[in-house]
Amino acid sequence: MAEKYKYRNYVIQLAKHTKSHFAQTPEEEAKMQEEMNTFIKSWSPKIEQVMGLHCFGIGGEWDWIGVFGMDDFAHWVGFRETLARRFPDHVEKFVSIPGVSHDAFVDGTELSEHYQALRALGSLPGLAEKDFVPGARS
Repeated sequence: MAEKYKYRNYVIQLAKHTKSHFAQTPEEEAKMQEEMNTFIKSWSPKIEQVMGLHCFGIGGEWDWIGVFGMDDFAHWVGFRETLARRFPDHVEKFVSIPGVSHDAFVDGTELSEHYQALRALGSLPGLAEKDFVPGARS
């Protein structure tokens, strides 16, 4: 059986756009957005934007949430560094929240006595591991 997740690692990215971003004309924003989309797509397949959400003031701070998938967090570091340099006036601030897929979590905890005991007891978080085959990767 193949893994359930396309990538082993994910990052939730929160961003707050700058005032100058919101001051753009439609023509300026369209040009910038095309450049941004091209940049993001250029990192595929190492980084893929899985989801982008426009939000309204989470904690009064953030106006965009993105979810990005990757197999190697090192690619994320390179992506963020390059993005910040290429589009320096795009966001005022951002925060990246890294996490691993459940498949990677299972692999990462296979030597943990605690998780070995839980699995032996049949305790599977939300039955997420029910059909998981360790080591299977498509």
